[in-house]
Amino acid sequence: MDAEAGFRAILAVQPGQPDALHGMACLARAHGQNATAIALLGRALQKPDVSPDRKARMHITLGFALLEQGHSEAARAALQVAVLLQPFDPNAHVALAEALVVLGRREDARKALQKAAALLADKSNVRTRLGELFLDDGLVMQAVGEFRQVVRDRPGDGAALANLGAALFAGNAFDEAGEVLLRACKLGAETAETLNSLGLVQMARGELAAARCTLGRALELRPSDARIANSLGTILMEIGRREDAEALFQMIMARESGEEAERARFNRSTVLLGQGRFAEGWRDFESRRSLLGAVSDSPQWDGSAGEVPVAVLGEQGLGDEVQFLRFLIQAARLRPLRLRFRAAALARLMPELDQERILPAEGPVAAEISLLSLPAVLGLEAPPSTDPYLAVEETLEAGRIGLCWSGNPSYRFDRRRSVPSRCLEALRQVLGIRFVALQPGDAPEWMERVSLETSEDLAREVGRCALVISVDTLVAHMAGALGRPLWLLNREGGDWRWKDVNWYRDVRQFRPPAGAGIAEGWSVVLEDVAAALSLREW
Repeated sequence: MDAEAGFRAILAVQPGQPDALHGMACLARAHGQNATAIALLGRALQKPDVSPDRKARMHITLGFALLEQGHSEAARAALQVAVLLQPFDPNAHVALAEALVVLGRREDARKALQKAAALLADKSNVRTRLGELFLDDGLVMQAVGEFRQVVRDRPGDGAALANLGAALFAGNAFDEAGEVLLRACKLGAETAETLNSLGLVQMARGELAAARCTLGRALELRPSDARIANSLGTILMEIGRREDAEALFQMIMARESGEEAERARFNRSTVLLGQGRFAEGWRDFESRRSLLGAVSDSPQWDGSAGEVPVAVLGEQGLGDEVQFLRFLIQAARLRPLRLRFRAAALARLMPELDQERILPAEGPVAAEISLLSLPAVLGLEAPPSTDPYLAVEETLEAGRIGLCWSGNPSYRFDRRRSVPSRCLEALRQVLGIRFVALQPGDAPEWMERVSLETSEDLAREVGRCALVISVDTLVAHMAGALGRPLWLLNREGGDWRWKDVNWYRDVRQFRPPAGAGIAEGWSVVLEDVAAALSLREW
């Protein structure tokens, strides 16, 4: 006799028998008939003499049915009753946690899961869910801690290793993440998700050829996954297969909607901008705003002329702000501007900018616009001028070379971008040069240190340099904006800003050999730089 027939037989003899009604409700839920389940449980819970433990189980079933019907608060209330009835039942706490997640009460959800874990001998499943919540909430170290516990309890579980590897990647612990994810694959967890994480780890470590193969395998396993397709497209851009990357992004845009379509549109914009296809590129570059979650109560400036001021806002890094400062000149011809971004003080160093059109930052405005949106709203299609647009009253000093070898370590791919300080030793041997550290923090003792409290301080120090040698960060853009010669230490692949379009007048790029390890590649680069320095008088 199947379960439904058994429950019906009980109800035929004992109409309203609560456990049979509960059983029928569970079957209804299994068939997606949650409204029926709710009605059956309502009848069951009205019956007298139902023990607290049975009532608790009924409230758990009721809570899940209400949750699936979209009645989140009612579900939470039902599950809270289950916890009150059976405070030592871990299932009640786990169920309550899911309702709290739906309600956006994520901290309370994590506390409920921690209570459940304390009641269980085998905590692995609850710890896994808790780790997922920590990771989704950006609490990476807490997520790593939970997943490590699961791996300790289940060392041969590939899925547990895959979760730990993904969390380690989110925490930029790339070496351990790679090792853990490879172990996960060997233990049977070579899923599309695991391979996607592994491919991103390999890309962060500079193993671009391996990353392309890994992400290609991931997409073969799950061809419809737009997130994996975007990852693969990104690595295709990095290794120079830009036509393939663009085609992949266009496919995603045609097939998908929502975040991954916007991500593909943004990725495609960087291909277009890197090639100088500005009309399409600046339009698609605006997709970054939805990816950043940019919202505002103020209207967006449409590029129209007038005398009511417009606020110009910042986003992303200081290097981006310096790169896009040039567009203030044209924007100020159309509107008075209130500059509300970190590098706004540099506008005072722009000779071609009408300073009377720059108003105090605070005050009424008709609309606002991101500094990085100015090319799109101004309808710019021509290549940018490479003429300097910042000027300082500093005298160039012969033999003074500014050096910046690292960027913001929080940037996911900073490991590939930044030069290990030990590789700089090759420059020390070059005679007749004064090296100046153009970045804060520790520097080799043979370099001069200067005050870099503000962006204006940096501009003045760069203005005194006969040459600037820098990785792709703020210092590189500052040198270009001031018209100082720049030797860019650019990672393999590199950013769209340094592709086919010249944004600055005097830039020479040095790149690591394709496929070289990070330290090995940068060692080769710095030897080349030292040799090039020795051939000229500075």
